[in-house]
Amino acid sequence: MKIELGVAVAQLDQRIKSEHFVRAVLSGRRRNMQTEFERIDIKPVLIKEEIKWQIISSDGKKDITKNVEIDFNFTHLFSSGFANLVVDTQTESYQVRISKKDEALVSVSKVNLSRDLSHDRQKQRMLAESNQVFKALDMSDLLGRIKPSKMDKYKQVDEFLRLISQTLDTQDLKQDEISVVDLGCGHAYLTFAVGEFLKNRYKKVSILGVDERDESKEHNEKVALKLKVEAKFIAAKISDTPNQVVDIAIALHACDTATDDAIYWAVKNNAQVIMAAPCCMHELQTQIKEAPEPWALLTKNGLVKERLVDLITDSLRAQILKLLGYRVDIVEFIGGEHTARNILIRAVKTNQISSDIDKDRYQQMLSQWQIKPYLAKLLASELKASAGV
Repeated sequence: MKIELGVAVAQLDQRIKSEHFVRAVLSGRRRNMQTEFERIDIKPVLIKEEIKWQIISSDGKKDITKNVEIDFNFTHLFSSGFANLVVDTQTESYQVRISKKDEALVSVSKVNLSRDLSHDRQKQRMLAESNQVFKALDMSDLLGRIKPSKMDKYKQVDEFLRLISQTLDTQDLKQDEISVVDLGCGHAYLTFAVGEFLKNRYKKVSILGVDERDESKEHNEKVALKLKVEAKFIAAKISDTPNQVVDIAIALHACDTATDDAIYWAVKNNAQVIMAAPCCMHELQTQIKEAPEPWALLTKNGLVKERLVDLITDSLRAQILKLLGYRVDIVEFIGGEHTARNILIRAVKTNQISSDIDKDRYQQMLSQWQIKPYLAKLLASELKASAGV
């Protein structure tokens, strides 16, 4: 339902001050507004026998935590530029999405949540180290602790799950079943972890893992049997993956144009959420012979040129998805100390019509640099139909 923004903010504040308040999440960005943080989480905590509000503000790289008094005024936070505002009590989820016209689109759903007042300074993991998935994947020891050699992999999976959770909190896919396709799944660390994480949100989770190596398929099927989960794996190139229904398409470190193949497949199959972490990129590197001025100042140095063109590649991927009706952002999903390939393209389907300025900027970029991205070639007919470019 649509109500006045001021009324919605008042109702959010009323619920957050309730003795049944469990958590609140502020995310997304309103049109023409800039937020100081990417996301804010709020929860009640018990400190020295006194209830306080714990506010965790994240800029995508680090979290800042502060505890405030119970009479804290949250109105300024709700009005600070976030587009998606959610307050959950033990029995009700009150969700507000602020439109481009500054209207509050409100939905209320029933939930059954417990109120946790613990004040744990340690970062809460999306899946515990002792989870059966990590044991089946030989990532944890007999005591349920992640092996030191697998800790980087565990942290990558954890951050990926955190981003999926944030995305679903704002996208709110209201359905009993959800389908996930992992394109280039390898030994399916992420595939199984995503399935395990989502099973508490949905009645049925359908999983498909795609990797061109037969040994990966055989390994993953054995793990699925060990976990007693319904997951299908096929040995095929991403570009040869059969068409099917998909809600979430993920591709972690698909090399070079394999990331484009994954994005193309996801768009073609109408994926509601696309999460792709690119790997090595060479395609545009070979196209750029001469940079437009004044960029030659950077491209004369090989290492700098390589990094710059990598950024151009990912930026154009994001822009193409935006032109096709996706809300897109590029985030760092894991610190550089764990992997050098730490950029993630996150796209959520909104079917919003692209603006003329977005089309013009895209065309100018291609014209000035004299390039034609591989993804644009794959999605040529979709771009022409949707954005006329």
